[in-house]
Amino acid sequence: MPITIPKPILLLPKVPSLLVVGLLAAQFFVLQFGSSPEPSCTLNVEKPHQSTSLKETQNFDAIKLNITSKCTTHQSFTRVTARIQTIENNREVTVSKFASRLANSTPQSPDTAIFRSLFAECRLGIEVAYKGVAEGYVILDGGKRINVAGDSGKYEVANCSIGAQ
Repeated sequence: MPITIPKPILLLPKVPSLLVVGLLAAQFFVLQFGSSPEPSCTLNVEKPHQSTSLKETQNFDAIKLNITSKCTTHQSFTRVTARIQTIENNREVTVSKFASRLANSTPQSPDTAIFRSLFAECRLGIEVAYKGVAEGYVILDGGKRINVAGDSGKYEVANCSIGAQ
């Protein structure tokens, strides 16, 4: 009797391999591009500084505060309330508080709103350390509201005192 060797039974996938590759590729693209990340916004509060431009153009001394809001998507506008603080008797004291201001984004920078007209008159000759603080919200183009807040970090010395007599 001759010896017969059985043929090996190959394990064939029940789903064709081309279909499996296609499904994996589709899942990758859906996860990468199908769900966009949640939009976010930041508020950059620059260090308060003595304004040379106000001295040159309007002939008065002032401490100026610049603020920029930047988002990961287009925004309509940003509204902020800002203040300039100093340290007195080991406490933070607000020396200038600005009314709520609104800045629109521009077609050139649709994700950014800039505040450049925040300043407080001061008197030269007295060194004072200042810090800028702001909080508010951004309205995105779709109407979504995002709260924002920020400060300028460390106190920086300027040779000009707000509210000095």
